[in-house]
Amino acid sequence: MKTLLALIGFVLLPCLSFAAPSVQESEAEASPRDAAQQTWARLFDGKTLAGWTQRNGTATYRVEDGDVVGKTTDGSPNSFLCSNRDYSDFELYFQVKVHGSLNSGVQIRSTTRDGFMGRVNGPQVEIEASGANGAEAGYLYAEAAGGWMISDDLRVPHKVFRDGEWNQYRVLAEGPRIQVWINGMQISDLTHEGTYASHPRGFIGLQVHAIGRGQGPFEVRWRDIYIREVRTKESGWQTLYNGKDLTGWETEGNWLPEKDGVLVIRPREGELGWQRFGSYLWTKEPYGDFILDLEYSYPKGGNSGVFVRVGDTASPVDTGIEAQILDCWGKPDDKMTAHDHAGIIGTSPPKINASKPPGEWNHMILCMRGGHLEVDLNGSRVIDLDVSKTGLKERPARGHIGLQDHGAPNELRFRNILLKEL
Repeated sequence: MKTLLALIGFVLLPCLSFAAPSVQESEAEASPRDAAQQTWARLFDGKTLAGWTQRNGTATYRVEDGDVVGKTTDGSPNSFLCSNRDYSDFELYFQVKVHGSLNSGVQIRSTTRDGFMGRVNGPQVEIEASGANGAEAGYLYAEAAGGWMISDDLRVPHKVFRDGEWNQYRVLAEGPRIQVWINGMQISDLTHEGTYASHPRGFIGLQVHAIGRGQGPFEVRWRDIYIREVRTKESGWQTLYNGKDLTGWETEGNWLPEKDGVLVIRPREGELGWQRFGSYLWTKEPYGDFILDLEYSYPKGGNSGVFVRVGDTASPVDTGIEAQILDCWGKPDDKMTAHDHAGIIGTSPPKINASKPPGEWNHMILCMRGGHLEVDLNGSRVIDLDVSKTGLKERPARGHIGLQDHGAPNELRFRNILLKEL
C-alpha cells in the first residue's frame, strides 16, 4: 500500500466561498461532452428522493424545504442513502448542516458486500461538528474497509466546520487522489493507492451515523448536491476516438469522421447483415479490466452493439461479450430481452428500458472488473452481472473492443469514446 499525504495549512489560506454550480437542465439539448469533464448534474432534485436508495440501518430520510433530512433512530447501525448510479472520477459539491452532536459523512466510490443490501464499504468524507477541541471534518475514512485513510498524527483537529450552520463541501476524486475542501479551505489532499485499487468506482452515500439507545434523535441536512464527472489523462482516461481519423482502430467498413468529433457508420450500398465482422470497428489494442464511456445516436429501427474482451475479431460472437444497441424506445420494461437495448446478448436483459428516442444521444458506461460486468445507460444501472456464472464464463479475460456495423440502412453515430484501464 502506497500512501502519500499532503495537508494544506488551512489557517494560512483565505476562506473562499463558492456558489453552487450551474447545471445543464436537459441532457438531450447538451452539446458534446468535453473530453476532460462533463457539465454539472443534480444528484438531488430538491423535491423527492428519486435516484436514491437506502442501504443499511433504520434511520429515516425525507425531503423537507428542499433539503434531504436524515434522522437517527434508537439503536440503529449506520444508515446510508445511496445514489443509484456509480461514479469513478468526479467533482462533488454539496452543503451540509449537522444538528446536535451527530457524526456523519458522505461515501464516495462505495459498494456493498454480500449483495445489494450488504454492508456499505468504501471511502467516506468525514462530517463532524467542531466542539470545544475542533473536528476532523474533511478527512477520509474507509468505512468497513480499514478505518482512517490518514494517520492519527496527521489528522489535525480544526474549526473550519461551522456547528449548526450550512457548510460547503467540495470533493475532487481523480484516480487514487482525493482532495477535500470545506467552506473554501482545503482540508486534505490524499493519494491512497490501496483503497483506490479496491474502490475505483462506486455510489455516493449520505450517512446517518449510529447512536446509542436513549440518545438523540439527531438530524443532518444536505442540500445543493451536484456532481460532474472528470475524464482527464492525469486520472487515467484515454480517448479511443480522436475525433479526426481512425488512428488506433481497424476496419474494412465505411466509418467516417463528421464535424464536432462525431463518428458515423454509413454502410455502403449492398452491405447487408451482421456477420460482416471485418466491417466492425475494432481497437488495435486488447483490454482486460476497464471503464468504457461512450455516447451514440441511432435512427428509427437502428441496430448496433458494443463488443468487449473479444479474443478473435473474426469470430466476436463466440469469443467476446456484446452489449446491444437497438431502438427500443417505448418498449415496456417487463418485455425487454437480452437482445434489446443494453442487454447482454444471449445472457441477460436490462433491468429497465432506459433508451432515448431515435435521434437523441444515449450515454452508456460499461465497467469490466474480473468476472463482474456493470452497464449504466442514461444514468440508470441496467446490468449488474457475474459473468463467471453465465454461459459467457469461458470468454477471454482480455480482448478487443468493437463497435458493430449491422449493415444498411443502419446509420449510427458515436462520440466521446473514452476508456480507463483498471
